Amino acid sequence: MSLISLIAMVVIGYFVVNLVKDYNGRQQQDSRQLEALQQEVADLKQRVITLEAIVVDKDEALKQKFRDL
Repeated sequence: MSLISLIAMVVIGYFVVNLVKDYNGRQQQDSRQLEALQQEVADLKQRVITLEAIVVDKDEALKQKFRDL
């Protein structure tokens, strides 16, 4: 194996290791971003449930007032 081949293999190995590290870092970042989005969706679902309860309750209270007239 010549010196040039050895240097080329070391350089290629260095780039491969850096690519793998970068890929793994992006996967972890994507995972954290996905968890944040899932939490946001869960929070929004809870808000919608609360708003639906308020709207339905006011609607029922209004119907009751009309019935009482």
